[in-house]
Amino acid sequence: MSVYKLSEDATKTLEKIYEYSLLNFGEQRADEYYISLHKTFELLAEQPNLGRKFHEFHRHEHKSHIFFYKITDFGILILHIFHHQENREEIIN
Repeated sequence: MSVYKLSEDATKTLEKIYEYSLLNFGEQRADEYYISLHKTFELLAEQPNLGRKFHEFHRHEHKSHIFFYKITDFGILILHIFHHQENREEIIN
């Protein structure tokens, strides 16, 4: 069984996403979105090539967010999570 792990940066971003969702949409919707993100991570761990190749990473879009990850021996490592409107230039540098 493949698994996913989150980098420190991805973990912090995920916390911010939850906090923002909680404040702006309420607990139920924040929980639903948080769970949907983790289900997407699980899917990518099982089928890592679902994401498109992007430089040395893979990328996958889920609703308002884009994940960048690396395929590893254990599954995937989620490196970065961005809102689709954020500048992502630093990831390729």
